[in-house]
Amino acid sequence: MAKIAIILGRLVIGGTTMDTLQAARHLQQEHELLLITGGGQKDEFEAAYLTEHLPSIRHERIQGFSGNIHLWQDWKTYRQLRKVLRRFQPDIVHTHTAKAGLIGRLAAAAERVPVLVHTFHGLMFHGYYSTFVSRFIVYMERWLAKKTTRIIALSSMQQQQIVAQYRICPLQKVHVVPLGIELDAFTEQQDSKRSFFRSRYKLDEDEVAIGIVGRIVPIKNHDLFLQVVAQLHPQFPQARFFIVGDGHLRRKLQQQCDRLDIDYTFFPEEPRKATLIFTSWITEVDKAMAGLDMVVLTSHNEGTPVSLMEAQAAGKPVVSTKAGGIDDIVRNGETGLTVKQHDAGHLCDAISQLLNNNAQRLAMGKAGEAFAQAQFRKERQVADLNLLYKSLLKM
Repeated sequence: MAKIAIILGRLVIGGTTMDTLQAARHLQQEHELLLITGGGQKDEFEAAYLTEHLPSIRHERIQGFSGNIHLWQDWKTYRQLRKVLRRFQPDIVHTHTAKAGLIGRLAAAAERVPVLVHTFHGLMFHGYYSTFVSRFIVYMERWLAKKTTRIIALSSMQQQQIVAQYRICPLQKVHVVPLGIELDAFTEQQDSKRSFFRSRYKLDEDEVAIGIVGRIVPIKNHDLFLQVVAQLHPQFPQARFFIVGDGHLRRKLQQQCDRLDIDYTFFPEEPRKATLIFTSWITEVDKAMAGLDMVVLTSHNEGTPVSLMEAQAAGKPVVSTKAGGIDDIVRNGETGLTVKQHDAGHLCDAISQLLNNNAQRLAMGKAGEAFAQAQFRKERQVADLNLLYKSLLKM
């Protein structure tokens, strides 16, 4: 049994949080774990309630780990983190998210923790910040990599980007551990979950629900989704569209809906039938996946989008731009359709194809469910992590 400190920057609703906490639930069976988290940013939905399902894991909250640089607060976070690590005396520190990876690895190195592991859930080297800031982040990650025992990539494409495109570190330092998800939530009681979702949002049986799931932030490119809604709804009046999630850009998107003449509602405040529904945060994403008929992703950049894994596990076809590691988790033409980025026309064509062909939509959903069962199991991911941890401790 090893003592492992898991440092997760922000404990908020999102794929990174769910992945890390679900993995921790399995890892606690073999290791002594300490979970260290910070607070969320404005307009993020706190997910501290998720730790209630991890009663045997010690949890420390440290102020900080927000996305932006705040020198005085970051220094205090670093000092407090060192004290926590000094008390726990971990064999391994495993960091997740960029800010936690920076402060966490520096603190762990200063405390001479034997093994430092960092997971890149997504690469922040383009699409998030200005060119100058992006270059600075790359230089910082190259420096941090020298202090890191092993870097985890979520896909072979991400590994190639880390090693060849951005030259963060040599190939032998990067280990690929594909994500896994808890499949049962997306396969059990699907009929009742579907009925609940469709009744709540006033969906008729013949209406097709198309949703995008995730934080409303620039990298997710919801603007492209709205362009698609504006183009498709006049052609397909039976289509209803959903933005599942929330964020600081929601009001800007609502203003864009007005400009595009899209009938929309923010459901928590105005629960009525509309072409487009902003649901705000939904903590039970499995119910949303059961109720939707198609899941779309329009991101500028992605690591491994959990929403598309969950959609396929729930038997729903996906339509996505070719962002990041999409090709590793979506079989184009079999479990969904992938199109080039930033092209509303091609995205509309792909969605239209599935709206016009119910049989293809259902067949892709079934293929996606089978693919998820074969490739996305959480138990496989945890087994990979355990093998990696054990090999690093023997070095």
